[in-house]
Amino acid sequence: MHLSVDLLAYLGSALGVAMVVPQILRIVRNPGMGGVSPWTWAIAAISCTSWMYYGVRAHSLPQIPGNVFLVSGAVAIVLLVPAAWSRTRRAVLLGAVTALFLAIGSRLEPEQVGFLAFAIGLFGMWPQVYETVWLRRGMGPSALSLTTQVLKVVSQSLWLSFAILATDIPVLVAAIVTLTTNLVVTVVEYSRRRFAALSVGAPAFERELVAAEA
Repeated sequence: MHLSVDLLAYLGSALGVAMVVPQILRIVRNPGMGGVSPWTWAIAAISCTSWMYYGVRAHSLPQIPGNVFLVSGAVAIVLLVPAAWSRTRRAVLLGAVTALFLAIGSRLEPEQVGFLAFAIGLFGMWPQVYETVWLRRGMGPSALSLTTQVLKVVSQSLWLSFAILATDIPVLVAAIVTLTTNLVVTVVEYSRRRFAALSVGAPAFERELVAAEA
């Protein structure tokens, strides 16, 4: 039973690692497009670092390997997306904030570290929700990767199952919030792309973007 529960977490971790690849590729292929919130991925990097530290402190091994790669991917996205701040400034600020939260975590009990990681992650998807639902209302497809979004949803579903079976409260609450916000973003972005694909008057580049990643 213990092995099968951990397997859910490792699968969720593996999908979490895989999800950054399509997003990085889409940004590289469409460098001038907006729609990807650097704030969401910066918070994800900090949150995943905290979850990794929680895994070390709480001896929750499934939290460690996936989050190592997730942090790397999230940092890459933060630096690749178009933003007003220079890449150097983004990298320095992200490193400083991460170090601050690790210093705070070192003074907490393992379960408290888990809730710290949860608290950070709680705010993670909201910049992307705001970007997708509000700022880009009335606009066409964005640089957001639907493949990445679907992988996020599946990954968080696995983490949710793991948390229920393992009675891991910090992971349970984090998975519920992250799963819900990702579902909202995915549905809104997918609806806009379908509308762009079906619109006779839609610009050709929008139809090509929809076709490239449906």
